Amino acid sequence: MKNLKETGFLIMSLLLFVFACSTRNPLSGAMEAGENLQAGSRNAGTYQIRLNTAQATNDYIWTYTITTQDNAKDIGYFILNLGNPEDGSPTIANILSARVNGVDWTGKIKSTNGNTACAVGSSNFVKFEEMGTADQYVVELKLDTIYARVKTTGWVKAGTTCTMMDLQGPGYRGYQLTTSMQSDSTMPGKKYNEINTYMKAYGFDYTENPHCSGGYGGHQNGVHCDTELDPYFNKYVFRFNIHIDPVIDGDRCSAGTVDRQRNEMKSATNNTTWAKVQGNWDEWQLLEWKFKLPKGFQPTSSFCHIHQLKAQDGPNNGSPLITITPRASSSGGNKRIQIIHSVDGASTGKGTIVDNIPLADFEDEWVQVREEIHYTHNGYYSCSITRVSDGKVLLDVKDDNIDMWRKGSSYMRNKYGIYRSLAGGRLDQTPVGQSPLLKNESLWLTDFNVYEKNPNPNPGQAHD
Repeated sequence: MKNLKETGFLIMSLLLFVFACSTRNPLSGAMEAGENLQAGSRNAGTYQIRLNTAQATNDYIWTYTITTQDNAKDIGYFILNLGNPEDGSPTIANILSARVNGVDWTGKIKSTNGNTACAVGSSNFVKFEEMGTADQYVVELKLDTIYARVKTTGWVKAGTTCTMMDLQGPGYRGYQLTTSMQSDSTMPGKKYNEINTYMKAYGFDYTENPHCSGGYGGHQNGVHCDTELDPYFNKYVFRFNIHIDPVIDGDRCSAGTVDRQRNEMKSATNNTTWAKVQGNWDEWQLLEWKFKLPKGFQPTSSFCHIHQLKAQDGPNNGSPLITITPRASSSGGNKRIQIIHSVDGASTGKGTIVDNIPLADFEDEWVQVREEIHYTHNGYYSCSITRVSDGKVLLDVKDDNIDMWRKGSSYMRNKYGIYRSLAGGRLDQTPVGQSPLLKNESLWLTDFNVYEKNPNPNPGQAHD
């Protein structure tokens, strides 16, 4: 790795600690790694795994450093899962060369497992065989192009023990991970401005909320965004709240949009430092995020967006380009999820491109969203939503000829939260007269990842 540093490559280090344990002396508590152990195995020892990725212009080198500790047994082989995600992931055919401790190992890698102790739950992986005796193993892969860092799994075989671990590995061909955010244990009870400061460090912004004064619908002391420990993931997540009681929240105390409510976070309103989280002309972007709606979430027949892709600037930035929208009939029934597309002219706007996905499939369930966008007029948009608990695909849409730009704009933001109509009501009248269907609602959010491909070299320039 010394030569890579001397050539100015970027080194990103991620520390993962992997423990193998005996079934006669199990470790207590939840573990992210080391749980897939062969029954009756002996304690193989302790290993420290460090991943270094060095990115160059035309290649991508991934280096895993495995250090044995506490008289650990020598490693027989190391397996890296390449199939997470399956779409855009490399295979063994994309590996240009492989090395272990500086020695060419290209002839000692395989894509089959054989009769071994490791139960590899993937058909796309690379296995480094005959690792031999060493205190440290430096395992290097050189791939054919740039791949983004994604969550994956690996296995270390030592003695009769096979240890599975969570790792990061290559996925999403041609993409780079530009930011990643979730909440943490320091955030519960923080005020909205502290939440905004936290998000800004990751390229996001929390300024579009009812913590305001003057105008209509402000509630400075309300809890509109909080962090709480989620029992399913056992980690801290964001909770966004919108209120009818005790105060009917408005849209940033606006006197011009008194017919709606807004509590949203968004990619930073910054197309210089944080251009890498924005959608700029001719760029490709991948957005990953998770959300959960509560049981009984009640939309109306008016808009209730929980996600938007929206132009920040230009003469045509009024309405969003893409929204994910819960919707119901005027009686409150037929609750469903929609995806809506609109652009500058009605002739190119496709309207509701997804409809009638039952909202009941989402209630009280975490779902994983993955969107891919090519920001041009003859662009590309895909969205898949998968329920985390059972892997059921709830929604899957692709369109490779869709207008994904606003004329005169320089960038598109990605937004998350609750932005809904008062469904006939107005905050500048007494009584407000909002739909009786509306009630206090919440939306939970976590695990934001933004990936970028073909970055615009001049992102500040507006484009028609």
